[in-house]
Amino acid sequence: MKALVKKRPTNPPAWYVGLDYIDKPEPSVTPERPVKVQIISTGICGTDVGIYQGKDSLAQSMAKNKDEETILGHEFCGRISEIHDSAKTEVASLLLRKKLLNKKLADYVEGKTAKQLASGADFVEFLNKNFYVSAEMHFTCLECLQCRTGHQHVCKKTIGKGIHEDGAYTDFMVVPANRLVLFEVGEVPPEIISFMDAIGNGVHTCQSADLVGRTILITGAGLQGLMSCAIAKQLGAGKIFITDVIPDKASLDKLGIAKKIGADFTFNVGKPEGLAALRETIAKETDNTGVDIVFEMAGHYSAYNVIFDSVRMGGTILMLGLPAGKLELDFSNQVIFKGLTIKGIYGRRVFDTWDLMRYLLANGLTETILRSGVITHQLPLAEYDQGFQALINGQAIKVLLKPGI
Repeated sequence: MKALVKKRPTNPPAWYVGLDYIDKPEPSVTPERPVKVQIISTGICGTDVGIYQGKDSLAQSMAKNKDEETILGHEFCGRISEIHDSAKTEVASLLLRKKLLNKKLADYVEGKTAKQLASGADFVEFLNKNFYVSAEMHFTCLECLQCRTGHQHVCKKTIGKGIHEDGAYTDFMVVPANRLVLFEVGEVPPEIISFMDAIGNGVHTCQSADLVGRTILITGAGLQGLMSCAIAKQLGAGKIFITDVIPDKASLDKLGIAKKIGADFTFNVGKPEGLAALRETIAKETDNTGVDIVFEMAGHYSAYNVIFDSVRMGGTILMLGLPAGKLELDFSNQVIFKGLTIKGIYGRRVFDTWDLMRYLLANGLTETILRSGVITHQLPLAEYDQGFQALINGQAIKVLLKPGI
């Protein structure tokens, strides 16, 4: 099978730019990775772009990988093609816990135990035909303090599938049964399932503060900023302000898309007049108080002066963007005397973020995403370079890659 890989850095942080499109053997199911998934579509994430560019922090992380090369990709939609005998009952239990919308599927499982379902000769075929699948791609130990207290997303032993071991930029991938998320065919479009991992970051951000009626500044109108805008509006946020740096010759109207999905005010802060308009508008709309909450999604330190100037005393800053390098900060005046709450957002809460995301998609978020135009490219896996370059050059928001085309 064809796969998109990055070679392990041998002298980090030195690393090469680009990826390699090569032949790899098809993986086999094992008791540790018992579910084999055929990949339909997979999304390019900002982390993948960082790996493509040879980012220092990711070079340091992937230098610890045991294999000389790793198949990238952690956002995906697929179908189950094989299950190791040791995990069939676990997958059947997962199916029984799901509220089935299709009566024929509900009739198939009604009255059966997990063992009875798992022992059926057509069980895997039933799943393959009737369900799409994705997975929580942060694999955790389930034993550390964080895992035991409901914080699996910050497990100290996390393995990032598609970063630390082979991921979804290929035809087939194997995953643990306890990370699967099932979707009936017709429940959520496969192109959206393909990047629910990323949508989940926005949901987790919105779960991290009381948004109802609150004013929110979102710095960065990339995918994470746009998704968090749509989610916050659906969850009852008040006025939303969103910023980005838009080049003069940009062909992609990110701020126009932001308006479509819920932003009340948008600003190109790459220009002095945009920065001035942001300050004036926030002052006017908040009675010179500042916004209640900031979502920092840009991952650039240039945005930090904006967020500390814009947030009110006693406000909250939620940080998902990953800036490079270091920043000098006046903690006394910018944080302590202002009484700010600052929280880092990493991954998704397992699995309550997925449950809320499924609910939001079923109640309007799917339509919001599809009509917004955030899925800008759908390409064969072999044309990956076009997709990565489009993202790097600001000509794309969400790029989907499709193996086997």
